[in-house]
Amino acid sequence: MRRFLVSAFVMSFLAFPAAAKKAKVVPPPQGWAQEGTKDLLWKGQCYYPPTFDKLEETERRTARQTALEAMKSQWNGSRNDGVSFDGVVIDDVETTLLGRPDRIEEIARKNLEFCKSVMGAGASTDAWGDWLRNLPSQLTAGECNNPVDYQLIQYLEVAKGWQQPIHFCRGNRVNIEATKSDMYRITEAGPWINAEGDTSQKALGSQFPCNTDNCTPGMLIGRFVTDAGEEKVFPIGIGASFEAFDNGTLTWQVNDSTFYDNIWRSQGPITDHTTITVTPAE
Repeated sequence: MRRFLVSAFVMSFLAFPAAAKKAKVVPPPQGWAQEGTKDLLWKGQCYYPPTFDKLEETERRTARQTALEAMKSQWNGSRNDGVSFDGVVIDDVETTLLGRPDRIEEIARKNLEFCKSVMGAGASTDAWGDWLRNLPSQLTAGECNNPVDYQLIQYLEVAKGWQQPIHFCRGNRVNIEATKSDMYRITEAGPWINAEGDTSQKALGSQFPCNTDNCTPGMLIGRFVTDAGEEKVFPIGIGASFEAFDNGTLTWQVNDSTFYDNIWRSQGPITDHTTITVTPAE
């Protein structure tokens, strides 16, 4: 009976050898690797980034730079694998990523997907190139790198439409002031006016860009256009405060739609010119 039990145990162990062994876990490749089988090998290698969030901070920063250099070497054609993109595009992407090094991690993972589709599935590099070309604008979407934190002094041009574009970041607040003593007129027989415009009448009608109750003909007006295309026209006059409700661009002009007959007042050798000062608000 004892001999039978021992034999049964040995037979059971031999019948299920897998139970005595653990399945071997193959870690994902890191660095340059070429997948595929012996009969169907990829036409080139792809760069496999490390698992960044498992690295210490110093190692992580180094790994980001290594990944960026590796991707650049493939983008610029140095690996002779059929991949080559425009050098200006590559420089733009590098500049954008150097200012946002943490974004290199996600870009490296996405870049690997494009590489696999080209090297393994035989896709063209068109989609890869389009993605690379659009990266700078995608990475900087919603950002604003040109806040109005300086004083700007410019002359108004009365015979010209929207002028002097100034880029604002959301929340930028400024005071806009125009000199009161400088005079001009916007019709041949019209009155001499300053940046307040012709205060004897309202600018009502489609011929005036600013045609609300607070707008007068010929006054200094502003137009703010957000990066998304939303537009707002508002009166400035001798002075006004403005706060950007989004990232966008401010321009100004006199409240008029025809400029050929607009002239400055001249007194002897002196011709008036309205000065506009834009100062960041405290």
